Amino acid sequence: MREEVSGVAVHHIGITVTSLEKSLPFWIGVLGFDLVGRDELLDSDFVHAVTGVRGGSITLAMLAKGPHIVELLEYKTALGRKTLAFQACDSGATHIALVVKGIDALLSMAVTHGWVAFGPPQVVAKGPWACRRVVYLKGPDNVLIELVEPGPDDS
Repeated sequence: MREEVSGVAVHHIGITVTSLEKSLPFWIGVLGFDLVGRDELLDSDFVHAVTGVRGGSITLAMLAKGPHIVELLEYKTALGRKTLAFQACDSGATHIALVVKGIDALLSMAVTHGWVAFGPPQVVAKGPWACRRVVYLKGPDNVLIELVEPGPDDS
């Protein structure tokens, strides 16, 4: 039997990007997140102790959409940095799923910011998500986002 751990809740989702200045217009202008704060973590010992990244310094932006927070992190310095290229099926790959209205219009706007859909939105045929339209997008930093448009019977 699992021992209950109290006080666990999701605080935010962190996404590493190559440039905050290039990423923020998409997250704010297209997805409608609000910028709630920016910060710099310049103490490389602190960054290493928290993230395991040696020689790291970070500029970050905290974005909110309702109660949900996304933290965009731009590493200004870091030892051993790599650019990841992965598929959704690869171990460790993650995505954030967003409920949206007007998925087609959002896809058109996303393209102008370097986000590309893997195909047209698909209608879920059966199950608890039946009639919802879904599609994955990949962004310029290889970030994956799933867009979910409610079906006609969803409130």
